[in-house]
Amino acid sequence: MSKVVPLHQPDALVLPLADGASLRVTRFRQSPRVAVSLYGPGGGDVGGVILQTDHARLLASWLVRMANESDGGVVSPPRRRPLTPSVEALPGRPAPAPAR
Repeated sequence: MSKVVPLHQPDALVLPLADGASLRVTRFRQSPRVAVSLYGPGGGDVGGVILQTDHARLLASWLVRMANESDGGVVSPPRRRPLTPSVEALPGRPAPAPAR
C-alpha cells in the first residue's frame, strides 16, 4: 500500500464534510490527472485516489446522476458562492459566469 502524500495546491477545491472532515479535489499541472483526497476531522490523511481526466469526468457524471435521482429528478440551482472562496481570485482563471 502506498503512502498518502498531501498535495498543497492553491486552487484545490475543498468540500467540508461531517465532524470537520473534508474532501479535496486537486488537478495536476504537468499531467492530465485529478486527485481526490479525504482528510479526517483532525486533519489527518484518510486516503485518496488519482484519476485520469476521463475517469474524473465519468465519476462526476455518476455523482450528478445519483444526486438527481436522490432529489427525485429535480435539478438543484447552482450555488451562489464557491466552496473555496480563494479559487475565484486566482490569476489565469476565467471569471465566474454571472448568476441568472
